Amino acid sequence: MPKVHIPVIGYEQGGRQMLVTSMSPVDLVRMVSKPEAWDPVKTTAHGNRPRDTAHLKGIVAYLEEEEHFVLGAAVLYLTEKEATFTPAEIPGLTRETDAARVGSLSVDIGAKFDIGDGQHRIGAYENIVSTRDEDDPVLQRLRNSGQPVIVVIEDDHRRRAQDFADLQRNVKAPTQSMGQSMDRRQPINRELGELFDVVPLFDDRIEYFKDNPGKLSAKLFSFKTVRYVSGLLLVGNAYRSPSTMDKAVNALFEGEQGETSRAKLKEFWTALGELVRFADVVDGTIKAPELRQATYLTSAGVLYAIAYAAYSAQLSGVPLTEAVQALDTVSFDRPTKTEGLTRDDTIFVGSLIDPETGKLQAGRTAWETAANTLLDVIREKTGEATE
Repeated sequence: MPKVHIPVIGYEQGGRQMLVTSMSPVDLVRMVSKPEAWDPVKTTAHGNRPRDTAHLKGIVAYLEEEEHFVLGAAVLYLTEKEATFTPAEIPGLTRETDAARVGSLSVDIGAKFDIGDGQHRIGAYENIVSTRDEDDPVLQRLRNSGQPVIVVIEDDHRRRAQDFADLQRNVKAPTQSMGQSMDRRQPINRELGELFDVVPLFDDRIEYFKDNPGKLSAKLFSFKTVRYVSGLLLVGNAYRSPSTMDKAVNALFEGEQGETSRAKLKEFWTALGELVRFADVVDGTIKAPELRQATYLTSAGVLYAIAYAAYSAQLSGVPLTEAVQALDTVSFDRPTKTEGLTRDDTIFVGSLIDPETGKLQAGRTAWETAANTLLDVIREKTGEATE
């Protein structure tokens, strides 16, 4: 039977023959079989999870917009009848004992790769290939690129399914804080990185590896929290999905409005750092864990409420620094009581604090209600500015 020959690097893992290579995305989509739905009763195909349309479209958009794209290897399967690996002996370079051996993968013409992991990446390529003209620059970029693949010679469909489960189990996604701080394509992430160098409150107090600093952490805020607080300050709470809010925030750093947005962020975080409790941390009077234990000020919900209150106050004509300074009259201290709380115990009772248990409440409604309470304080303390 006629064969297709593909240059590969062969190795064994778990007692099975595996091969690493790269293929043009345009060629690859023609050589894979359509993923079947996972069904543990079937023995003729290992199957996949249903395709996530939104996830696939996200990859398509990434490939269309990003010239310097990077996608990880897909895992594909062939049977022993369909494929043969022939190592190449290169004098002075290769040995039979090498873990990796260069060679060729011979595949029957007409054989189709079974997708083990990577159906959304390959589906995104397929979407672009099927909807673009031959001279389209995005399609040309794919033609000139390679998609890394790991080909596994495995006949047992149940073993293929087990591989998928193992691959997902052994992958650890980064925290949102870490992923966002590393993503330099989004203007807000770049701007915050620069802001951390000039605002005293941030001085080595940002947590990147966790989305919530631990009880005894020397960090005050996670990058994720600072990012969302900054977004609320700039665009308010009208956006119900992270992606639409990101677009609105990032757009504010384009053109002439960029300088205004940068100045606003610096002004807000500087003023926040001058509130008595935060100022105590900045000047070293107390440590971050002490502030966390004594007050609600490091709580994400409280910070969201402060930012949204400041945003709303500006719409009423209150200067940003004055709006933040007005909150120095608010007690952010944690009450000694843990149940049966009233407004005399904390201003956040009924919004961020459950009066019966004294526990912080999560969710948008909680911090939005708290923001309205703080806005009332700002308006009372800056009455002349709101007239």
